[in-house]
Amino acid sequence: MYTPSGKIDIKLPFLGYQSVSNALAASALAFSLHIPLKQIKDGLLSTPTLPGRLESIKLSINKILINDTYNSNVASMISAIKVLEKMPGYKILVVSDMAELGEKSILYHKMIGNIANLSKIDSILTIGKNSYEISKICKNSIHFLEKEKLKQSLKETILKEDQTTVLIKGSRNTKMEQIVEYLIKEFKNADLS
Repeated sequence: MYTPSGKIDIKLPFLGYQSVSNALAASALAFSLHIPLKQIKDGLLSTPTLPGRLESIKLSINKILINDTYNSNVASMISAIKVLEKMPGYKILVVSDMAELGEKSILYHKMIGNIANLSKIDSILTIGKNSYEISKICKNSIHFLEKEKLKQSLKETILKEDQTTVLIKGSRNTKMEQIVEYLIKEFKNADLS
């Protein structure tokens, strides 16, 4: 980060471009209050990640899980897709419905389907009535009717690939954190680290 009083190198502990924007805004405010650059850097590096918001979890060697289950809307879904595209290995996007989108819900889910279809994501797994619209558009997608079948298929795919990054996203009412909890438990029990 370059400022009129010097520069500092910072590697943020957060995923996503929006984290850079937030860090720059916080830094600008701190800088305007004459807080030293070292203290700004220390503050940014010590900021905790929030559970369920692009939270990176190491399942085992070469197996990364990104928990983005806190909530879901069009903008955060697009951000999640962009984050996953930049991650290493075989990329799996697991999504459920975006809630509270009103009468244009189907249109928004189709829009996300088009964006995901053009992305560098290897596999897209969907669950939920509206997320079926995403799956219909994406050539590399499977839609599930039951969460248990999705969990099993997801675990098998993760184990099959040498290096995998999985991003799980959905609105609160879809309880996608259950899939996150399942994967953490399964990989901990398997002791694959």
